[in-house]
Amino acid sequence: MNRLGFHCHDLGQLEMVITSNGLQRGEFYHFPPHSLPELKKEVGRHNLAASIHAPLVKVPWYPSPPTISFLCDIDAEKRQLSLKMVQQTMEMAEDFGADYVVVHFPAPSSTDGSSMDYVKQQEIAWQSALDLAEISEKHGIPIHMEGFGPSPFLNSDFLLEVSRNFPGLRYCFDTGHMHIAAQRDGFDLYEFAERLAPSVGSIHLWNNRDIDDYLYFGHIPVHPAQNPEDGWVDIPHILRAIVSSSRSCCVILESGLQYPEALGRHDLREGVEWVKHLVTELS
Repeated sequence: MNRLGFHCHDLGQLEMVITSNGLQRGEFYHFPPHSLPELKKEVGRHNLAASIHAPLVKVPWYPSPPTISFLCDIDAEKRQLSLKMVQQTMEMAEDFGADYVVVHFPAPSSTDGSSMDYVKQQEIAWQSALDLAEISEKHGIPIHMEGFGPSPFLNSDFLLEVSRNFPGLRYCFDTGHMHIAAQRDGFDLYEFAERLAPSVGSIHLWNNRDIDDYLYFGHIPVHPAQNPEDGWVDIPHILRAIVSSSRSCCVILESGLQYPEALGRHDLREGVEWVKHLVTELS
């Protein structure tokens, strides 16, 4: 079952998070350029399926953190910077044989857009979606849009319209970020997942109870002890909602390597085995 994998941004982690957990997919992100040949060798040696989170390699000309996206920015030069990074990543992904590439979109504008009305901002976001679709078609690799807020375009109407108009673009549903967005923006996380499900190409799995968890602990590994009644994302609910409607979607564990002791003495591997069981039941 190569639809289930783990996010990886260091060669030293590959065995720890992927092969030792019996997984057959890696989602690779932000590697030093010199390590790329060895990464390709390891992927081939272990016969892993591969996906990529942009950027694949560290680039000195792109701002930090590398996850920042300017694709909804009102500054045209910043948008072109993001597109250049995506284009470079797609070239490498094509050589790498990746199944898809994850790109942060839609995303908040880093430039004050208060003087620009919604219609103009929507035109900018739509143009960026068109640009991503053209890059996807050029390289023959799907792009999965991972929404990152706050953004007025992190809503199901806009995302479904993009997916209907651009077949090369799918949605990457990030459980942790979408939980925070639902609390911040006042929408129902599970209704959002069910509505978007047919357009979802991949899921990023990690957990939190609120924005404070994210700020204190980062990406908390999923674990069966996380009770939704205590505020955690209901991981089985999300997987049922999406995987049952999108049989080809990939599920990527995108968490840290240790469970925070302050939240319980849980083992990362217990969460991996739990998700394996859930995905297998739905496949």
